[in-house]
Amino acid sequence: MQSKRLLLMLIGIVPIVVGLWLGTASALQSNSENAPGVIKKNGLDVDIRSLGRQIAEEIAALGNRVADEISPSSPAGGNIVPQIQFRGGNIQVNDPSLDNIQVFPGFRPFVKYTQSETSVAAYGPNIVAAYNSSANQPLIQASPTTLAFTHRFLSAFSVSNDGGKSWSSGFFPPLPGSSFTFGDPALDVDRDGNFYFAGLGANAAGQPTIQVNKSTDGGRTWSAAVLVQQDNGSDKEWLAVGPDPVDRARDNVYVTWSSFQTSGVQLRFGRSVDGGATWSTKTILAPAANPNPALPQNGLQFSNTYVDKVTGTVYIPFLHFSNSDQDFIRILISNDAGETFRFATFNVAPDPTLLPITSAGELTDCRSGGLRLTIHSGPEQPSRFGAAVRSFRNASRLTTQPAFAARNGILDLAWSNSTSLIFGDRTSNSNIKFMRSTDGGNTWSSPIQVNPSVAADTQHVLPSLSLDAGPNDVHIGYYTQHTDGTLDVDLANSNDRGVSFPSNRTVRLTGSPMSLPPTNVTLSATTSTNYDRTIQPCYALGEYMSVRSANGSTHVLWGDTHNSVTQPVNALDPISGLTHPQEDVVY
Repeated sequence: MQSKRLLLMLIGIVPIVVGLWLGTASALQSNSENAPGVIKKNGLDVDIRSLGRQIAEEIAALGNRVADEISPSSPAGGNIVPQIQFRGGNIQVNDPSLDNIQVFPGFRPFVKYTQSETSVAAYGPNIVAAYNSSANQPLIQASPTTLAFTHRFLSAFSVSNDGGKSWSSGFFPPLPGSSFTFGDPALDVDRDGNFYFAGLGANAAGQPTIQVNKSTDGGRTWSAAVLVQQDNGSDKEWLAVGPDPVDRARDNVYVTWSSFQTSGVQLRFGRSVDGGATWSTKTILAPAANPNPALPQNGLQFSNTYVDKVTGTVYIPFLHFSNSDQDFIRILISNDAGETFRFATFNVAPDPTLLPITSAGELTDCRSGGLRLTIHSGPEQPSRFGAAVRSFRNASRLTTQPAFAARNGILDLAWSNSTSLIFGDRTSNSNIKFMRSTDGGNTWSSPIQVNPSVAADTQHVLPSLSLDAGPNDVHIGYYTQHTDGTLDVDLANSNDRGVSFPSNRTVRLTGSPMSLPPTNVTLSATTSTNYDRTIQPCYALGEYMSVRSANGSTHVLWGDTHNSVTQPVNALDPISGLTHPQEDVVY
């Protein structure tokens, strides 16, 4: 089959060049032993980069070079307890009219139908939902053999100013002169109702950035992005807003992120004391490699910054990787607005600052998307690693971002933990674990299981945690996967400060189970594509969901696959004509 040539260029005044995902550059990086964003786990290279980071690297790696399009292979065929009150049914917040399909002669179709990876914040009747979206990446055909993006805006939002009854959608503005935003959404709101959004992006020169947008009108409109830091290694940022510990009349805005360096991954920190207008930044942790593979290495990811609204204390939980089966949750704590930090202690040998955990999910060959922990469904497909690592067409990547909240020195922590002590064990299930500290992180309760034990529910992943206005109520949302591969979204609720999460207070938010879309479709012996080819393989639900309590209500926002899309009939497409699930955002 004759392949077409694809020129990867940006059309516009600013001569910045973008790259189209072809499943080659990132696959090579994922399998490179020393590539930033790849860690060793039991001798295998595991990719820990986010969707936004991978897209940024495509642009940097491919530039304006001409790349061959890969010729594909042959086509392949609750009951609600009285104490929990819902205010209306689930509602899709992203505008479905923005989804689009582009078809060009000689190319596989571009089915841009992905919205997931959510963050929600609320103030009064104003609710803002942020998420990754593939819908705003328009292509043009510059010649019979040339396609080009005009821009790539992956950072999207929907806003409701009537308490969630109606929604409108848009995209966060980039930095001045830029045509790129790369998602990884994180939202928060200050005491005056100003909303802040942090995401990955690029500046006018195409260099990767950490950036923040602000809305002063309830989320209806947003400022142009403000630069926190230009960082070529930037990934997986998180934002939090809260009172300064000394000047209690002022709210500070904090951003943390991972920075991939050749020596390892650094944890970086930004602070704004003027409402996000200007930023100071620094590296707060740069761990070194350790000769003992079971101890923390120079890899970390998935920070989840939080500000105690009573004390102004800043907490930064994150995942610190080893080269063996167990990894570690760690929490940095600052009582002086980020000037200095100390670690919370879990009193576990050999280092009291480490909480050993085994990440949930099976280690899966996502081919062009790298080796990933995933949940999956359907039959196996050929893998690059034979029987050692399986591969599935319907898969969604997993992360272990610690779910966290704190109030007045009482700390709550939740995470998804494998039932196996072996990293990536294909026979393992997973549960949501929870523990609490009542003394600022010096000592902790014993971990308890949050989700009910149900034989047909095997995986419980991607938790998000929130504290209600009352001191007793803790809410934890998560995805539950069943033995048939379908999924639901559940919300566990405690009214005794996290001492227990009774089964009869766990509610199912999804009205019916949903299925995973085809995100890891085989193209060749070494490459694959997402059905939405502008998005990386094995990306479906996103890498987190969001639960946030405000104004006496608890808001839950997740990636949902109940809706479907039909692939255009196209001889080049391995799933030509297939009707399958696609991703939307539901509140």
